[in-house]
Amino acid sequence: MLDQRWTGHLDTVSVVLKSHDTLVEFLNEIATTRKGADIKLEAVGLHKAITEPAFKFLSCVMYKVLGLMDPPNRMLQAEQTDLMTAVQLIRSASSCIESLQSDAEFAKLWAESIKSSDDAVPTAPKRQRQASKSLQDYNVNESVGQRESNIEQECKRLFFNIIDSILGEMSVRFSERNSQYMSALDALDPGSKNFLDAGKVKPLLDLTNTEMVESQFTVARQFWQTLCTDQDEKMTLVKLLSNYSSVFQAMPVVLTALKHALTFGASTAMCENSFSTLKNVFSEHRRSMLHRRKAHLIKLAFENDLSRKFREEWKELLLRRFHSSKRRLQLY
Repeated sequence: MLDQRWTGHLDTVSVVLKSHDTLVEFLNEIATTRKGADIKLEAVGLHKAITEPAFKFLSCVMYKVLGLMDPPNRMLQAEQTDLMTAVQLIRSASSCIESLQSDAEFAKLWAESIKSSDDAVPTAPKRQRQASKSLQDYNVNESVGQRESNIEQECKRLFFNIIDSILGEMSVRFSERNSQYMSALDALDPGSKNFLDAGKVKPLLDLTNTEMVESQFTVARQFWQTLCTDQDEKMTLVKLLSNYSSVFQAMPVVLTALKHALTFGASTAMCENSFSTLKNVFSEHRRSMLHRRKAHLIKLAFENDLSRKFREEWKELLLRRFHSSKRRLQLY
């Protein structure tokens, strides 16, 4: 599941849950009938992993969470996206995920994960472990080596930890600051009622270290209102800049803001996976230095930097040192 993007995890979890019994039977058949020690060992290990109660429970939890995040995902992955509406939809999905933080929701998911009696695998009884008596006079804030004997309590801790991690990540990625940038982009859309509103555009200009000149936005907004009364055709930002570029050149701050709105913000990962030459590197090593070809790029970058310095800034210093000393280069 880690080899693909998170957008496909919902389909993967759905297939695993629907085919859980079939997978168990298939792995059991391989472990008992197939030849080859390596294949049997792998089948036995996978069979033990997917028949654990925690596996079925965590699969149900992820299916529930990813299902709630599917509508925002579909909207953000569409070819035409309204970012402001998408942010509102993400907030609604986050509220639904936050409502899962209750004992009732955990009990419902736990009952759903163990409702099939075939999934219940008898576990060998283990000796009850006790904490050391020497720790009775101390407040122990972490594990001292004993394992949790109650699998339900362990899954409950994992459940609340997963929900907290997801909500924390969503609050960071779609925080109030990012919402201000979304509002700024919306204010640079000719179809918006807040088009060229200086107060809403200011966060985007602050991000790009551009000084805000409200008078230019006031004139540009008045020009746009006059333009809308004369033309009935729906105007886009591209048409506006191409048809009235000479007008906006007199208002450089407004022109800069409109150019920022047309600039597509692509992440490094997206560039690597689309048009970068790094897409020739195997995907499992694309973001790490484990692949030899990728690791050699770092060495070549250092060598290129040293060669450039020898040709430019170190050239005169190197010749002077060679001329003033014993005419021998020190290799160190």
